[in-house]
Parts: sequence; structure tokens; C-alpha cells
Amino acid sequence: MAAYTAGEIKKFFYVPETYFGTTPTTALTWGGEASSFKPNTDFHPAFHETSGSRSFSDHTRDATDVGFNVKCLARAVSGGYNWTNLWAVYTFGSTTALTEHLGSFTAQTGKLVGSSHYYDFYNGCKINKLIIQADGPGKPYIFDADVFSRYVTQKTSKTITGLQSVTVGADPSDITTAILTWKGILQINIAGGGLANWYPRSWKLTVDNHLGREEGNILGADSVKYSLSAYQLSEGLRDIIFEATLPAQNETYTAAKIADSAVTSLTLPIDAKTITLTGGVWEANDFPEFKHDLNEETVRIRFKSLTIA
Repeated sequence: MAAYTAGEIKKFFYVPETYFGTTPTTALTWGGEASSFKPNTDFHPAFHETSGSRSFSDHTRDATDVGFNVKCLARAVSGGYNWTNLWAVYTFGSTTALTEHLGSFTAQTGKLVGSSHYYDFYNGCKINKLIIQADGPGKPYIFDADVFSRYVTQKTSKTITGLQSVTVGADPSDITTAILTWKGILQINIAGGGLANWYPRSWKLTVDNHLGREEGNILGADSVKYSLSAYQLSEGLRDIIFEATLPAQNETYTAAKIADSAVTSLTLPIDAKTITLTGGVWEANDFPEFKHDLNEETVRIRFKSLTIA
């Protein structure tokens, strides 16, 4: 068999869970065009030595950490599809605002090689950290998610056996609208001076939920006992951090940092939606190095809240 190659990574699909870790049988929802996918699963193997040899004689596994990182491109709204239904709901808590607790979902990814399917099913998923970034005007928005999960199952069909016994729902229809790109104009309001148009070269928004794993043993549908790090996932302290790079043209941002001027609000347009960040405070020691060349500067602002409209 030849090595996996371009075009063989499956699209990212998901289905909302009513109960944490329990995969529904309803049809999946289109999530994104996965440009990369990396499992982050650690079985914590332990190696034990006994008498008679300098090599280990036995090994055990501690509670398993399960999760993955996925980078996706989103598409313009199509019927019931909207980028906020995944990236906002499971990072912020809803399509419009922050909530203190997050829902969970089951994710489906994998590879499609010819007519052969290689599925990865992750149940009990919550988004630990999401980075939304645009690397330049006209370039695609990148949704980079670090996801914690209860467990992962690999199959060549949609029928799961093991921890769960379930047939995963049908794949959704493909979404073929335009890829979302940075077309809108950002605005910033410093010290209550009113929103002003703003032209960074690139920017990224990071929302980190600092999820905590709660360990536990679970009796699977196959009557096997599973030791898992995520019997449950709990939300920790939340960070909302915005970063941007822009031409160094004046002293506006240096002066605002020195004066600790409040960033009253900052708006980020994505397709027909606008993310509004509020309650901004400048991060410490974020000053540019100037040289005899074209100069640029960075800003890094920590916000208290956000809304989407």
C-alpha cells in the first residue's frame, strides 16, 4: 500500500451529545475541511522489573489521555450549516455568547483511500483551546482546535464495539460554498474613544478553556473495564487573548500600553458574523524593537468577554 497522501484525510464531521461520552445515532453534521489532524492520545505505559533480568518483565497502562488537534477551513453559510454551530458552541458555549459550561460532541475523522474507509471516532469531546487566525487580508480563516475526549475507537465501518456499542449516524451532505476568507475590516475602541477602523497584517484570537480531566473507570458495553482520564471534563479558568501584527506607524499603541488604557471593544468580522471582544487589558512587556528598516509592532490584549452577532 502506498503512503497516505493529499486528499485522503477525511472531512471533519461531528454530532452533538445529549449525555457526555454517549454517541447518538443521529446523522452527523459537517464541521470543516480538515487540513491537518493529529491524535494526542497517551496510554501512560508503565514498565515493571522483577527478579531474574535487567529488562522489564511486565507493563501496565495508567488512565488514558485521549484527544486530538485539528486545523480546519470553514465555508460560507449553507442551509443549516454555519461555522458558529461547531467552533462557537463548543468553545464559547453558544452561537452568540459565552457560557460557563460547555456541551460535548462526538467527532468523526480518518482517511478515505480509494473506496476503503479508516474511521477515527472520538466520543466525549470538548474544545480545550481554539485559535482562530487570519494570516493576511484575503487569506482563509484557520480554525485550530485542541480537543479533549473521553475515548477513541478506530474502525473500518461505522459500527462501534467496545466501550460503546453503537452505529454512528450517516455522513452529512457535503458543503461546497466558498471558503471563508478575511475580507472584513477590524475595528478597535481604545479608552472609550469610539470604534475606529484598524488594519493589522495578521491576527489571531485564542480562547483557552483550560479543561481539567477527571479520572475514572468505566464498564464498557463489551463488559471490559476501561481506565480513562476523562470520565468527565470540567471547565477551568478561561483566557481570551487577541494578538495582531501591524505596521509601526505612530505611538498610539505604545502610549496606550504605557498608560494602561482600556481596550473598550474590538470587532472581528467573519463572514456574516462579527465577534466583539470587550473588557480588554494590554499584556505586559509587549513593546516592539525598532531598527533602521520598515518597522512593525505587535499587540497582545487579554479580554474579559465576547459576543457574536
